[in-house]
Amino acid sequence: MLFRSVVLHPGAAAGSTRESGLVRIVEGLRQLLTEQDGRTMVLLEHTAGQGSTLGSSFEELATILEGLDGHPRVGLCLDTCHLLAAGYDLASPDGYASTFDAFGRLIGFDRLKVIHANDSKKPLGSRVDRHTHIGDGFVGIDGFRRLVCDSRLAALPFVLET
Repeated sequence: MLFRSVVLHPGAAAGSTRESGLVRIVEGLRQLLTEQDGRTMVLLEHTAGQGSTLGSSFEELATILEGLDGHPRVGLCLDTCHLLAAGYDLASPDGYASTFDAFGRLIGFDRLKVIHANDSKKPLGSRVDRHTHIGDGFVGIDGFRRLVCDSRLAALPFVLET
């Protein structure tokens, strides 16, 4: 499916609490969606969780979506390096299953619009966003094999981002 979209990281707490940062993100997105042309989707990209960045957990992304009352022009972009760095294990079979079970339960696959595909130079839970070529990092070839063979993701575009 072709559609107009913009991918962006949600933002950061920037000296405040994570909760108040999430409120500011919701307020900003609400304003954007009101003033925008009405055709472009906003795709929030899951983050690695460096510093005070927000959106590194499915719970935070779900909070943003709920704050926007499930606005139909807001979707998600998952970045494989960011997922691993944030603590979501894509490398092991059990970790992969657990990650996408949680995603389905907390957010839902209908919100997922694109995957940024890249391996991670840093290990699971490092909270460091450093991309590397597929197979050269901690997600590994088997992790990517699970992704491309997952029927829930079959219709999604994958963007190579190394």
